[in-house]
Amino acid sequence: MLRQASVLLALLTSFFLGFGLLPAHAKPHEHGTAQLEVSLSGQSLSIRFASPLDSFLGWERVPRNEQELNLYRQLRKDLTQTSTILSLPSQALCSLQQSQVSDPHQLENDKTQGSAHQGSEHQDLVVEWFFRCEQPSQLKRASFQGFDRYKRLRRVDVLFNMPAGVGKARLTNRQRELQLP
Repeated sequence: MLRQASVLLALLTSFFLGFGLLPAHAKPHEHGTAQLEVSLSGQSLSIRFASPLDSFLGWERVPRNEQELNLYRQLRKDLTQTSTILSLPSQALCSLQQSQVSDPHQLENDKTQGSAHQGSEHQDLVVEWFFRCEQPSQLKRASFQGFDRYKRLRRVDVLFNMPAGVGKARLTNRQRELQLP
């Protein structure tokens, strides 16, 4: 199922690029912004959320001490559930099947903090959630709560691919409701 969702996401991105819905040279890393991709196929809903670590933690570098390391790990743990960022209508009867949260500093696979990879100082966190929705026709909106929890986040650019249409939207602290076709 994960492989099918990845293929679907790649096709969706190609589709949006082909129709000019995404700029060819989109800013890959802009503090305070995030990208949200929503795709529904049958009863399978996939949501991808990506933003610089700075939007969540206030820094992107490798954690320097135990307190920062704990904040980094807690963020990754919290984001396994969509409820920290997004709520879906209960009428759609969506149940989370799988979630994946990236580990930009690759700290979870290493034995010690000091062995973290020292790549780019610009690190993005990517979260993917996969749902099964028993009533997918009820997915007409979604509410974004991430602005309350992550104060450095100012804007979310949304791309969606639903059976009733494709499109894009922008969410801000004042416009938190995503209307889906």
